[in-house]
Amino acid sequence: MSAASAASATVLVIDDHPVVIDGVRQLLAAEPDLDLVGHATDGEEGVSLARRLAPDVVVLDLKLGESFAPHLCRSLLDASGTSRVVIHTAFGAREPLRACLNAGAVGIVLKDASNLVEALRRVLAGELYVDPSLVEDPRARALRLGDDGGVYESLTQREYEVLCVMALGRTSKEIAAELYLAENTVRSYTQSLLTKLHAHNRIEALARARELRLL
Repeated sequence: MSAASAASATVLVIDDHPVVIDGVRQLLAAEPDLDLVGHATDGEEGVSLARRLAPDVVVLDLKLGESFAPHLCRSLLDASGTSRVVIHTAFGAREPLRACLNAGAVGIVLKDASNLVEALRRVLAGELYVDPSLVEDPRARALRLGDDGGVYESLTQREYEVLCVMALGRTSKEIAAELYLAENTVRSYTQSLLTKLHAHNRIEALARARELRLL
């Protein structure tokens, strides 16, 4: 590694679309202060690389195959210790993005925008960055994205995690195994979700969650 690259901030990209990874690689190639040190196409590989490389910034796709960014954020932060996570998304669905911020992400950038480099530099400087098209004042309103009538605020973090895994079609037993919970606990969270989403069953709950842009 050259002296110039040694001074660069290191970047890891996690995205299941190769064209996006290539686009980020080409973008950062022109920036001497930003060094792409690795990429992954799934969450498990991404967490492994974050643990090994400890990058300064992780650029993470909002929905990665069957993984949701709010769930991955914690794993990435636990694995790397000091990395900053920037969500890179093609969607402006506010509730999942807000969940990412609550999970520890410090940046959100839309994939069709040209401000990824600016976002990376801002978060490296210790700032919170949210794409201007999503909020008028990202620092003042970043945690108040969207309006779902208060449903999101009523959900506990565990309930939201259960909802995300439920959306993947998992059974209660499978959700319990993935989130390291007792099966009875998952059933309790599921019943609470049905109540808060005014749903009679899982299908209605997921439909309501998507209507409110929670997923």
